Amino acid sequence: MIVETPHGEFECQDITRKQRRNHYGKVKMVFAMDDEDITKTDKLHSLADEFTLLAFGSEEEAEEKLKGLTALQEDEVLTAIIVAYMGMQEGNDTGD
Repeated sequence: MIVETPHGEFECQDITRKQRRNHYGKVKMVFAMDDEDITKTDKLHSLADEFTLLAFGSEEEAEEKLKGLTALQEDEVLTAIIVAYMGMQEGNDTGD
């Protein structure tokens, strides 16, 4: 699967329906959290770490593919990957 971001295209491993379902509840919960909730950032970072391994297969591969990005750019890429995997639309936390 190719995910297009403002920082380039990233080839990510395909996931199964079961993998998507296993992650969907957690993703929906984190994305629906109030932006004022101080735990949202921590939960989003943990989610991004999970999806980094899901998308790239290993830390070494992630390191290579995300090389040269700032921390903010990397977060934007990982968020785009999460949204793409879940079939969500950015700005719509439920994917509808």
